[in-house]
Amino acid sequence: MRSLLLYTLIFTISSTISSQIIDDKYYSTTDFSFLRDTVYTLKPYFLEVNLKTQKGYFYSRNDSTIEFGVSTGTRWAKDGVDTKEGLFVIQSMMPKWHSRQFDSTLMLNWMGFNYGIGFHALLGKSYYKYLGEKRSSHGCVRLSREMAEYIYSRIEPGTPVLVHSENNAVTVAFFDTSKSYNFFTSDTLYEILKSRFQQSYSGRYFLYDKEPVVIDSRNVNHPGLPIGSRKFLPKRQILKPDYKYISAVTPAPKSFEEIEIFSAGDYEMISTLESME
Repeated sequence: MRSLLLYTLIFTISSTISSQIIDDKYYSTTDFSFLRDTVYTLKPYFLEVNLKTQKGYFYSRNDSTIEFGVSTGTRWAKDGVDTKEGLFVIQSMMPKWHSRQFDSTLMLNWMGFNYGIGFHALLGKSYYKYLGEKRSSHGCVRLSREMAEYIYSRIEPGTPVLVHSENNAVTVAFFDTSKSYNFFTSDTLYEILKSRFQQSYSGRYFLYDKEPVVIDSRNVNHPGLPIGSRKFLPKRQILKPDYKYISAVTPAPKSFEEIEIFSAGDYEMISTLESME
């Protein structure tokens, strides 16, 4: 009986190892539920809006990140809409602009990214009490006059804007301008992101080479790009056995650079596999 159990155990382990050798892949022991794909910008700045916390972030290539309070759109306001999630770029900029949709309200330092939706300030400070606290606009991203002026004076059309509710499967990073890259059209870019989301959802993100994707106003239009959903990300990703370390797709939190993939048990399994080849 003991011999039969031992034979069964050896046969099961051997079959598993053989299957892994044939498929040339392993599941990681690292939790990759934080995994996010990355798109890049050549611009010196990019913006992020967290709809859940009502916080905005102003990222600089050469300076520190600035956090600031915002008040985004809500469907509960009269004729209002929720600010749409997505990956956008700044499409238009005007120091003063009167809203045609909402009683000709004067908007200061307008920075539009999604049709009639954009960053802006207002006259007066009565709306300041909502910044960083709750959604109160008709759809735009309101911010203080001081912050609006600061951002407006530094950015340009094509600056990325990532809007999310902490469920995004993609993020933005600064591209090394000394390196070369292929520029993709909007249609191709959409398909690339769609494919990468599918790869990450199926646990196969690391099995494919990833070309850097650079975005600006030439390939991102007013509708923006999808940002995926981390709800569909599995905790485990399939990895090739020759990977010892792998760079994080994006820092999460912001400072991840390398993540050790294999535990001691994984290294033992690799040694066993190598001895069988």
